[in-house]
Amino acid sequence: MVVLKKIRASSLVETLTASVIIVVIFMIASFSFNNVFLNTIKSDDEQLNSRIREIKYLTRYERIKFPFYEERGYWIISAEQKPGAVYFEVQNLRNKKEMDFIIEQSGN
Repeated sequence: MVVLKKIRASSLVETLTASVIIVVIFMIASFSFNNVFLNTIKSDDEQLNSRIREIKYLTRYERIKFPFYEERGYWIISAEQKPGAVYFEVQNLRNKKEMDFIIEQSGN
């Protein structure tokens, strides 16, 4: 028959210390995940890319009046027509990111 060894019970202080360490580790993990998810949300610009493709299409078929200005969520889209090209500027108000692009226009 196997002889069972008795294990001394841990004291209240040891139990509380272990609990505090576990809680601190979960808090650090929670803050890390929160930071990752916030950065993912801030950098999500799929709706903007969709709108830019739509504006490029409308520009190509002359359905937009210039100068063009639009505020959409956290983005500001502006456009100016100059001879031979249309100049677009897009600004992100959350992370201060800017993007510029040009659409060349062919002379008809």
